[in-house]
Amino acid sequence: MNNLINGVKAVNRIKELRQLKQWRQEDLAEKLNAKKNTISRYENGKLGLESKTICALCGIFGVTADYLLCLSDIPNPIISEEDAALLKAYHAADERSRAAIDALLAPLPAVDKEKAI
Repeated sequence: MNNLINGVKAVNRIKELRQLKQWRQEDLAEKLNAKKNTISRYENGKLGLESKTICALCGIFGVTADYLLCLSDIPNPIISEEDAALLKAYHAADERSRAAIDALLAPLPAVDKEKAI
């Protein structure tokens, strides 16, 4: 029975993460304690992901289950989704817009990182 969560996107995320690490399917299979053809079947959407496999892959890649299953675009969030959206919009803005935002924020007091967390 194929019980993929979030369909093809999730299996593509596994392949994407594996390739970012420059691992072959064999490399990931060894880390997951599985066979190479199992990894191939995950990546091709022919084999569903069980919850224990999702947890193991998250640990191997250092990402959240939401990221692995394409429910989030943040691999390992230390900020909220809303804050990430603001940062994304800021980085997508043109130079003039970013300068205007910077000018608005400049008078604000610096945040003590220890107290912010």
